[in-house]
Amino acid sequence: MRLLFTSAVLTALLAVSGCAQGGTKTTNSSDKYSGDEKLIANTIEDFQANATAQDGAKICSTQITAQLAKQISAKNSGASCATAVTAGMKATDEADLTVTDVTIDAKDDNKATATVSAKTGEKSSQKYSFTLERADKRWQISSFG
Repeated sequence: MRLLFTSAVLTALLAVSGCAQGGTKTTNSSDKYSGDEKLIANTIEDFQANATAQDGAKICSTQITAQLAKQISAKNSGASCATAVTAGMKATDEADLTVTDVTIDAKDDNKATATVSAKTGEKSSQKYSFTLERADKRWQISSFG
């Protein structure tokens, strides 16, 4: 079965977790945060670690919301989220991610946005915005963009 991602999910998921050129991440960008902001940054760090390990099952069960996992599955002819994400990870190289900003929604403290810089070469990087939601007392990625 051929696995296809939506353009937005493919671009964001693969670009931030794997398509960039460079080595593995050696610093923890969550160290500069505290409280919920640190937990949010840790979610991004864990996402990168699981992407590097090509562990789609862990990404789908712990780092992303159930709704995003369902969207990924639906866009991949019903293949499980874990199967689709793992296949995507196997087709990419590792990336270096750095959380550069975390903003918790002023109107709903269960929603947040993390700005992430992905190293795309030795001297260049690209910025991405991850939307996160607090679910079951942990932060999960609900969209990439």
